[in-house]
Amino acid sequence: MGEHSSSKSLEIINFLQELGDCLDYSIDTEYPMSSNSFGGQAIDIAWFNDKSSKFPLFVFEIESTSNNSIANNPTKVFGKESKTFEKPLFFFHIIIDSADNSEKYNDLMGMFGKHNYEIFRINKGDLGKLIFKILSQHRRIRDNINLYSALRLLFIDKEINSKINIRELLENIETIIHENQKFYIGHIYANIASLHLSFKDEYLNYIKQRFSDNSLTLLHYEDYCFNIVAEMINLGLIYSSFKNELEKINFKFHLVKYQNRYNNFKSIEYLPGINYDYDIFIHDYAPYYIALAFHLFSGNLSAQKYLLDVEMEIIKKLPQNNEFVFEHHISWFLLITAYADEFSNYFEEARKLSNENRKVLNTIVFCPLLKNDYQRLPESKLILIPDRKVYRKRMNSEFEHILLNDDILTTAIKSISKVWEIDLEYSYNLGVNLTNIIVKSNELTKHDEKQKTNA
Repeated sequence: MGEHSSSKSLEIINFLQELGDCLDYSIDTEYPMSSNSFGGQAIDIAWFNDKSSKFPLFVFEIESTSNNSIANNPTKVFGKESKTFEKPLFFFHIIIDSADNSEKYNDLMGMFGKHNYEIFRINKGDLGKLIFKILSQHRRIRDNINLYSALRLLFIDKEINSKINIRELLENIETIIHENQKFYIGHIYANIASLHLSFKDEYLNYIKQRFSDNSLTLLHYEDYCFNIVAEMINLGLIYSSFKNELEKINFKFHLVKYQNRYNNFKSIEYLPGINYDYDIFIHDYAPYYIALAFHLFSGNLSAQKYLLDVEMEIIKKLPQNNEFVFEHHISWFLLITAYADEFSNYFEEARKLSNENRKVLNTIVFCPLLKNDYQRLPESKLILIPDRKVYRKRMNSEFEHILLNDDILTTAIKSISKVWEIDLEYSYNLGVNLTNIIVKSNELTKHDEKQKTNA
């Protein structure tokens, strides 16, 4: 590959090698077409089905410019007898800096186009077309595309990413994904969006489209907990992102439909003993996700009150002797009902229920976490729940100096993905972040209302 020295050519070459690895091909560069080791013809990049394959499935030739010898590369492949060199499944002829001489390209297509050959002019915006063509040819021989790895590659390589229309590429890719893999696209997109904030809008656009074509319920997320809550969180994301556009949609109706999608039980309900994983979900995770959905539906009172009813029904059934389970649920319920007068009756109901049954640890009540993995700390003490005014003052004080890490949309997407945690080098709790968002957003709302009153 010594003949390729320009940074643009090497960039494409490196990308194609990495993409081939993502798609599980055996990759070779400057692959010799014969046993003649000196002066023999070679292929820039060859993708093989596996290491034992003698001939490549896909051939990539990269030209820095559209020079007069441009026809030599396809000729060396298609001009040979098959017993000497079998024809590839597809020949990708890539020109980095192509001239505007259309006759030359038309001649090449006229001569080789019938042999599964195509020209891609990178400086004319063909990179997205090239990537889609590679993936569509890949689908001719394999059922699945490693979509996560392919998209991850696109977002790691910022130069490649800057040269493509990602939404157009995604829409094209979605048309060739195998039916069995389509259910997982939402989860893949959520994973990418949790790692790359620039992909957030693509995830939101995707779930909005699935909502519009009534297939949102079919999306599958590869985690037990995520699979339960994803539809509820996605509905909240859709409302929060597109509420002006979708103002005629009755989101409470869709929440009720989600909650009652099973014949014998609800999606989120206290059902002790139904199975171990579901018990863990209700005890340890459910209140966080209900609080998250509640905040996503800010401004939609009917949807928010419905979520509060779901959570209160669980709280009333919780046993009092489970380690911190009751406190975990109460802490989130108090937080989401404390700041708006519309929910004051819910706050008082929860406060009364808690105070009549038991005292609770202050370190839990005033610091809700994603998961019920609380511990009794040296500063922990049992308290009765104070009134709303005192509660709000304490929460504001607790989170006054904590900076916001992520906005609510990013927090919600991270809440249905785990990949973003893998290489995290610092402690980060989604529950603390959501609490901070709720406290800060309500402080801001009160401030804005005060300014309007004074004006």
